[in-house]
Amino acid sequence: MRAICSRILILMALLLWAASAWAQGNQPQLSAQDQKVIDYLVKDWGGDFSVTTVDQAMNALKVESAEETRFRIGSYIKAHPEIHEVIRRWGWVTVVLTPDEKLIARAIINAQRDGKPSPPLSELAKAVALKEPDVKRGIAMLARYEILTKDETAAGPGYTVTQRYIKWEPRLGFVFHNLTLDSGRQFSVN
Repeated sequence: MRAICSRILILMALLLWAASAWAQGNQPQLSAQDQKVIDYLVKDWGGDFSVTTVDQAMNALKVESAEETRFRIGSYIKAHPEIHEVIRRWGWVTVVLTPDEKLIARAIINAQRDGKPSPPLSELAKAVALKEPDVKRGIAMLARYEILTKDETAAGPGYTVTQRYIKWEPRLGFVFHNLTLDSGRQFSVN
C-alpha cells in the first residue's frame, strides 16, 4: 500500500511539473522593452490612486505603440494578476485596453445585454466617434483578448460578447477617466 501511495505522489508531482512547464511555455515572451513597460506600471500604480494603462506607460516611455507589443504586454498582465493589487482590484481589462477599445466594448456589450443586435460598423463608429478602420482594429483586439467571439450569424460587426463579459457587472472594467497633469504625466482613474 505504501509503495502505491509513493507512486501516486510521484506521478502527481510529475503531472504538476509538466502542467507548470506547459503553462510557462504558452506565456508570451517579454522583450526587455516590454519588461520596462511592466516595471513602469508596477512603480506607477496606486501611488496616487492612478490606474495607469499599458498604452499610457508606452507613451511615457516613448515606446512605439505597436499592436503586437501591446497584446504581448496585455496578455502577460492578464495571465499574472499577482503583479500588482491594481490588476486584482480593477481587473486586467482596465489596464490593458485603450480608451477606444473600452468604448467599443461597452457599446457592443450594452447592446447585447439589452437584447439588441450589435450595431452595424458604421453606427458603432459614429457612436464611439471613431473611424471605421479604427473600430475594426479595436474589435480585432477585443477578439484577441477573448472579450468578443467571431460569430458569422451575429448582426453588426459579426462578433458576440463572450459570456463572461456580457454579465460584466459594475466592476468598472470598461469605465475610465483619463487625466493629464501639467507635467505631462498621463494616467487613468476609475
